[in-house]
Amino acid sequence: MAHETVILGYMDESIKGHRERLRQRFSEHGFDGFHDYEVVELLLTYAIPRVDVKPIAKRLLKTFGTLAGVFDASVAELAQTVGVGEKGAVFLTLIRHVEIRYLASDLPGKKVFDRPEKVKAHLRMLVQGRGMECFGSVFTDQQHRHLATQILFEGTVDRTAIYPRNLMKRALELDAKGLILFHNHPGGTARASQEDIDLTRRMADACSPLEIKILDHFLIAGKEVLSFKENGWY
Repeated sequence: MAHETVILGYMDESIKGHRERLRQRFSEHGFDGFHDYEVVELLLTYAIPRVDVKPIAKRLLKTFGTLAGVFDASVAELAQTVGVGEKGAVFLTLIRHVEIRYLASDLPGKKVFDRPEKVKAHLRMLVQGRGMECFGSVFTDQQHRHLATQILFEGTVDRTAIYPRNLMKRALELDAKGLILFHNHPGGTARASQEDIDLTRRMADACSPLEIKILDHFLIAGKEVLSFKENGWY
């Protein structure tokens, strides 16, 4: 029994030393030279104590394929991976949600056309990983300054019921004068359908009497965020 205690103690020190070296590498060089599993491994060291988390990190990458797949997964999906547990699963989902808040925090009161890439990144993070189609809008004031971003409707894998009246109601509540519509194609093609184009035109017609302008419509498909205006769809 004494011999086993020594072995266990040695293993604990070995794991501790490995964790410290991993953290030191990040402190000095960021993620330069890191494998994807090492990124997950480093994060798990802050959520799962006294365990070698490298095998867990590798299992997660094998299960979900990419870092994006890991961070887009739900708590329930992550917790099914051996060794992760609920605490580790919750911690990993925090990464994506913190990034959503981080990107959103730089938008309020700022002109959306001064930071188009940040708007696109914000929307991509907001809807990425959702298994259902959703539709929403970025609301702006007269000077195109950001007021709010909101998902308004959610549907099935390939269809969402959208009611222009609900969109108009929210725009009026915010005193919005400009809208950037957005929706996703979960697992779909990175191209607007004729139905998407017709919907955008109907929304524009509904907004016009209220002096609200559709500034653009973004389609999020996987990692791509495509502008209707840039692609000549609207």
